[in-house]
Amino acid sequence: MNTRKIRTMTALILLATLVLSACGAAHTNNENTASAETPGSQAGNGALASENAPSGTETAAQESATATRTFEHVMGSIEAPAEPQRVIAVYMEDYLAALGVKPVMQTVIGTFSLQYLSPYIGDLPPIDTSAISFEAALAAQPDLIVLGFPNYASEGKYESFSAIAPTYVFGEDAPNQWRESLLTMGKLLGKEKEAEQVLADYTAKVEQARATLKAAIGEETVAMIRMRSDKELRLYGGPGGYVGNVMYTDLGLTPPDIVKELAWGEKSMVVVSQEIISDLKVDHLFVTYDEGGKERAEEMMASTLWQSIPAVQKGQVYEVAMDHWMTFGPLAYNQKVDDLLAALAK
Repeated sequence: MNTRKIRTMTALILLATLVLSACGAAHTNNENTASAETPGSQAGNGALASENAPSGTETAAQESATATRTFEHVMGSIEAPAEPQRVIAVYMEDYLAALGVKPVMQTVIGTFSLQYLSPYIGDLPPIDTSAISFEAALAAQPDLIVLGFPNYASEGKYESFSAIAPTYVFGEDAPNQWRESLLTMGKLLGKEKEAEQVLADYTAKVEQARATLKAAIGEETVAMIRMRSDKELRLYGGPGGYVGNVMYTDLGLTPPDIVKELAWGEKSMVVVSQEIISDLKVDHLFVTYDEGGKERAEEMMASTLWQSIPAVQKGQVYEVAMDHWMTFGPLAYNQKVDDLLAALAK
């Protein structure tokens, strides 16, 4: 009996046990937050015996389909298909799409989804991190599961996912180390060369964009704030994080003093009061808001504090979509570069 059949039977037994114990389907609440992994030895499972001996071509195809690789990750090690065909990648679909792989499910968080990925992956069955359905994951018949954060594997979820398919878990540093994460994903998918090419293309794009922006705005300061529907105001800094990685590190833009004071180093994002707005002496300001946060944004933009910001007075405030700014991955970072060029290099 091959590995996939064993996993499927194990998963069915696990789910049946949960039902019989009146626990229902394993639904677990999880919140969105924000290890270099190296493949180990390769091993072949071998082809199932048949009455007629297969040809050399058929044998090679069978061996390719059953070949596996060993990967170390934050939860231990897994033996996964060398070239997986059906992948669930929780909050990591960006990486799959960049490598030309269409996942079998798409991450959602309640009603929120990463709309910028629609042109690449279309409309897929959801896997909701706020209430994970392991039955839905099993029905998707994955041969590999990838989890973008360790908390997606907490409280028994890793064991439930692993009963369905080999499950790889990225570390907490995945957002800041997205380049390394891309190379790891390339290894997991058997697409190392494609991953290297994606990085090379991004590096070339950034070098050109950096020169263009330097010529366009010089040392003028640039910052980003995010307005949440719960009235929380967030100031983003660097040099890492969703914003800092591209705005300050990759493109070399200049942060205002308040960003260097409050949101730099280990704390690349801080929650600030509305009163701090008057200290935001910035030439160019990027604004994004959560689903339901537009009303909050309009309220703030009508205030006298808002009108005191130099960027507002100069008409240099730019609204950008939250879905690709508040996430990580090569497609998201390419779109962030595009947004910055469109706004600042007119």
